[in-house]
Amino acid sequence: MAAALSIVMPETFHGLCTFHIRRNFMKHLGNHYKENSNLPYMFGACMYEFEEVEQFNRVWEAMVKKHNLENNEWLSGLYRIRDKWARCMMKERWTAGMRSTQLSESLNAAIKNHLKLDHDLVQFFRHFNSVVDEKRHNELIAEYEMRQKLPMVGLRQTPMLVHASETYSPTVFVAFQNEYGESTTMVILRQQDAAMFVEFVVMRYDGGPERIVVFNRNDLSVRCSCKKYENEGILCGHALKVFDTVGIKIIPPEYIKR
Repeated sequence: MAAALSIVMPETFHGLCTFHIRRNFMKHLGNHYKENSNLPYMFGACMYEFEEVEQFNRVWEAMVKKHNLENNEWLSGLYRIRDKWARCMMKERWTAGMRSTQLSESLNAAIKNHLKLDHDLVQFFRHFNSVVDEKRHNELIAEYEMRQKLPMVGLRQTPMLVHASETYSPTVFVAFQNEYGESTTMVILRQQDAAMFVEFVVMRYDGGPERIVVFNRNDLSVRCSCKKYENEGILCGHALKVFDTVGIKIIPPEYIKR
């Protein structure tokens, strides 16, 4: 699949399904999984948690050494293609937040509910079309409800949230509202002004990693070191905190993906 995509869709990023990686992890390393072992937790942290490459490499090396996995071919091969599955390596890859093939798996499950082993080709396509029609009908209902109803605003209404509720689909709005809520728990530690750019250091009140947000005075753009927008298409709480600080009250149009 990877070879075909590189030829047919060269601009497309090909990632690996985290669900299948975890399943193969148990198949290839199950004999290393002992009672009270932290191997699956260290592996899961490398896949989902770490945002910095240095931290990922440090924990990976400690995991391999602690569990004597230096000569494990499957794990070594997986490390060589870490840019396809490790969170820290995918920060700037556009994935819309998807890390697994749950969409295709759910479609496969829906089709299986309508099939039997003795169906011929005509019966198969008849049932397949029924599944597709049902999916499209559900999409039309969701589209209608999105246009007829504004999503519930769970936080104090502000111009930014009102604008988001009128712009985003309900699902995306919930994700945006969560980030907006996070921004209210953040503080700007310091800022450094230059001719065109202003660099802010942002973190949560209760601690956590510091993030660098660079604000461009000319085009009012922001770029955060957490790379959430580049990866998921939604502005992060750090960037929203900076927008609030500089007085930007609605979402700039270039940050609203179609």
